[in-house]
Amino acid sequence: MLCRVEQLGIVNYSDGLKLQQARVAARKAGSIPDTLLLLEHPHVYTLGRNEPDSKTILTNKEILNLQEIPKSMIVIGSGAVGVEFASIFHRFGTEVTIIEMLPRVVPLEDEEISAELEKAFKKQGIKVSTGAKVQKVTKGAKGVSVEFTDAQGKTQKLDAETCLVAVGRDPNTQNIGLEKTRVKLERGFVKVDPYMRTDEPGVYAIGDLVAGSPLLAHVGSMEGIVAVTHAAGKPAEPINYHQVPNCTYCEPEVSSVGLTERQARENGHNVKVGKFPFAGNSKAAILGSQAGFVKIVSDERYGEILGVHMIGPRVTEMIAEAVTVMRLEGTVEDLEHTIHPHPTLTEAVPEAAHAVFGRAIHI
Repeated sequence: MLCRVEQLGIVNYSDGLKLQQARVAARKAGSIPDTLLLLEHPHVYTLGRNEPDSKTILTNKEILNLQEIPKSMIVIGSGAVGVEFASIFHRFGTEVTIIEMLPRVVPLEDEEISAELEKAFKKQGIKVSTGAKVQKVTKGAKGVSVEFTDAQGKTQKLDAETCLVAVGRDPNTQNIGLEKTRVKLERGFVKVDPYMRTDEPGVYAIGDLVAGSPLLAHVGSMEGIVAVTHAAGKPAEPINYHQVPNCTYCEPEVSSVGLTERQARENGHNVKVGKFPFAGNSKAAILGSQAGFVKIVSDERYGEILGVHMIGPRVTEMIAEAVTVMRLEGTVEDLEHTIHPHPTLTEAVPEAAHAVFGRAIHI
């Protein structure tokens, strides 16, 4: 999609307009200055010749149009899309198996979060095979067969009615006229400066096609605010991509911001960690959902909060507090001394802060 910034009028690439044509259209419509915003949804990766259909081999698009709940499903990939749909369809009664090439599920999250989620999934009855490499996917009369090599190097074969391919996305920047501009690409993604400007004067880019930007709607939204503010000649503040909240809407929910414990140690920090389980939280007991924990990764010297990682009930609603504290350069001590209402799930946050110093109270 190509969007003219000044009047927020939309010039659709789907209408056959390419970049240069869109700029001409914007100019004729009275756009001053001649400014365009690039917004393209990414392509979903598929498995070789196995193009998605409406029933058997699915991506996150086709799966939303299923007319019936499948009895069984193989999910290839355990990033956010994979574990979210695995969780959803398990609750619909589908027999779900996750196949992940990397050693753990949700591999971008903290290792303890991955372990907790895999444990929760297996307890629920979702089968998980990590360290597994898919060799072949075959459509059949009754569904699909997936052959893969497991973590021990043994060849395995699974049959299911459906297969969800959730192995990532690539940028959708081909054939929109960029080759005739100064816009620079990096592995197909558009390179921008801190104000979302490309190298082509008057052309900004935001969202899933931006190099180095996480594929998250809330990030794209903020990038749009930065771009439009700057294009309008107003003071704009660049995004700090180290303070982006990540949320995964599976059961239990997962959320995080900042460095994982491993990343913090690899970056040379003298790390102190505090964890508090929802088993010690009154509101979690009221809700009947006490699995999971809050984990704070901090630097020992000044109490700087390097990262916050959560798994459990409604943690996607809780992570914004951690983002705010990190943005304001608050410390672990600041979290300790911030009063949280009782009974709420958010009480687990200051408890985790207490735990950094070995003085958690309700455990």
